[in-house]
Amino acid sequence: MTVRRRLTTSTALIALAAVVVLGLPLGAVESARVRSDRTGRLEREADAVAGVLEDRIERHQTLTAAQLAPLVHRGHRVTVVAGGRTVQAGARLTGTVVTVRSGVLRAGSITASAPASEISDRIWRSWLLIAGFGVGGILVATGLAAVQARRLSRPLESVARTSARLGEGDFSVRAARSGVPEIDAIGQALDTSAERIAELVAREREFSSNVSHQLRTPLTALRLRLEESARAGDAEELRLELEAALVEADRLERMIAELLAYSRSATSGRKVPVALDAVVAEQGAAWAGLFRRAGRRLTLRAGAPVRAFASPGTVGQVLDVLLDNALVHGAGDVVVEVTADERLATIAVQDGGPGVPEADAERIFDRGATRAGGTGIGLHLARALAAADGATLRLASPAPARFELRLRRQDPARRDGATRRGVLLPSLPAPVGSGDGHGGAAGHDEQGARGSVHQPLGDAAQQQPPNRAAGA
Repeated sequence: MTVRRRLTTSTALIALAAVVVLGLPLGAVESARVRSDRTGRLEREADAVAGVLEDRIERHQTLTAAQLAPLVHRGHRVTVVAGGRTVQAGARLTGTVVTVRSGVLRAGSITASAPASEISDRIWRSWLLIAGFGVGGILVATGLAAVQARRLSRPLESVARTSARLGEGDFSVRAARSGVPEIDAIGQALDTSAERIAELVAREREFSSNVSHQLRTPLTALRLRLEESARAGDAEELRLELEAALVEADRLERMIAELLAYSRSATSGRKVPVALDAVVAEQGAAWAGLFRRAGRRLTLRAGAPVRAFASPGTVGQVLDVLLDNALVHGAGDVVVEVTADERLATIAVQDGGPGVPEADAERIFDRGATRAGGTGIGLHLARALAAADGATLRLASPAPARFELRLRRQDPARRDGATRRGVLLPSLPAPVGSGDGHGGAAGHDEQGARGSVHQPLGDAAQQQPPNRAAGA
């Protein structure tokens, strides 16, 4: 049974119960009143006849039926008993009769009679009137209940339709407001649930797309290591290449964990001092083999060691996106430079390609914005990661393309009270070759994000062969 029918039926039953509870006593009272009224009328009729005939009866004058007839009401019968004589006038009554005696006359008796059906008819009319009003009240109550049930059920039906659309995956649907506080509260709760579900689904979808996008470059690096392992000439070289492959696998695992934490907003507020020069050295060493394979040179430049506040892994992931962007969509040599002032530390990535049109300087950071066959995910993800740490990522120069990541820094003088002598991070050489990339409007799409292990780049790293520098 529907809510509308339940409300209508329950209201009709309540109205019926009210009619029964109130109507039966009312009918009984009205029946008693009718009987008393008719008896009183008959008594007054007998008293009236006695008032007219009292003098004649007391003088013992002869009384005839003709003299009595004008005093009798139609349908009634009056009987006068006086002086041993009985005189009757009026209608002849059959069946049950109601008789009332006058209390006025002393010399005789006068009685007035009426058929009992006269009283019963009036009682039935009273009952029918009460029943009519009761039925009318029930019908009116049922009609009002139907209107109210419709008013209450329509919002519920709307909420049910909204829930069905939400179950089908339409998270933009919102429940209409009906003006009924309780139903509106249900609609508000449903809207809030829709927003939360939409946010959760969006996060899951974004996480899936981010992971699928960011896995490509680390997997390429891992494949490169395995190919080099297959070409290893001796056991020691094979061991080194397999260890490097394991390092890449560990970085893949960290990258997935960091992206999952970002999708759950778990890294916000957990900022720690990060050695930017060490992160840049490590990421540069990891990317050296890919740039070498493309026949391009990756150069790292830094002054004194610089620390900045960031969440673990954020700087490495952003730098991965920028390096992959320069490798895939840029051209020429790529330079990564670390600079700092009193407030901010800056990591700049610049390539020698044609750059980005000024009109697309901001559009390239929109999710899905690309013209060069990319996915349009990386730069959007990199800026989101930076913003989550209170940092900024911008396109400082469109041609040649120069991206700058700016973070709040930690002053080295406050950390250890000493002024450090600046050191120049070595360039990571690559085989000589053209290896031109391809740029274009919004062509600086983005790839690759991996977590970083913050290890300073020392002289030993400079002496390693290019294909093994810092575990690259």
